[in-house]
Amino acid sequence: MSFMLLFVALIIGHILADFYWQPMSWVHNRNTRHFRAKKLYLHVLVHGITTAVIVSWWEFSFGWQTIAPICIATSVVVVTHYLIDLAKSYSNKGVVAFIVDQLAHLVVLLLLAIWLSDSSEFFTHAWQWLIQPATLWVLCGYLLILSPSAVFIRMMLERITSGFSTTGSLPAAGQSIGMLERVLMLTFILLDQFAGVGFLLAAKSVFRFGDLSASKDKKLTEYVMLGTLLSVSVTLFIGLAVNYLKAL
Repeated sequence: MSFMLLFVALIIGHILADFYWQPMSWVHNRNTRHFRAKKLYLHVLVHGITTAVIVSWWEFSFGWQTIAPICIATSVVVVTHYLIDLAKSYSNKGVVAFIVDQLAHLVVLLLLAIWLSDSSEFFTHAWQWLIQPATLWVLCGYLLILSPSAVFIRMMLERITSGFSTTGSLPAAGQSIGMLERVLMLTFILLDQFAGVGFLLAAKSVFRFGDLSASKDKKLTEYVMLGTLLSVSVTLFIGLAVNYLKAL
């Protein structure tokens, strides 16, 4: 599919230009001088040249073999990348700003790939993939192991949590770790890589062993084990159910 070829080429170009061909000195210059930063314009120029090369190759291999789409695509990337990076320079530079910044760039590249390729073909394939029961069951599985599973596990553990103190722990760290743990386990289960589930549990046990040994608290040990087993049981049940249902 020509769309996918162009899209992945644009993504690779973006990764190279944004992370490999942009020294940290350029980033610091942009973050301190904002629109007055000369390195920002140089960085945008690198992105423009990269996009022009990729789109030129694609146009004369799979596209309409005209110059106009190359110029338009390059201009769009240059302008949007400048505006997105300029907005990011005024942000708090945290992980949320980083994720929003990269998602904005990816949306621009996605729209360009759709426009340059056969858009009707893209939307047809995307819709056919989306409405497949297997896709919807997988989506349902990931939705279930996040908030609903966290609520269920918390309710199951409520009777024994009153004796524990959360001092010294990050706020909501346990819930976040549990969600990430279940996402990884479900992914391994859906890929039929149950060895990965075992490796994940072994790695968690190694990191937890020191804390539990130092605490000398039997109740804490039982609480951690129960929480882990509940999380694993819920994820295994959902993962196996999804694998069965998407095979129907």
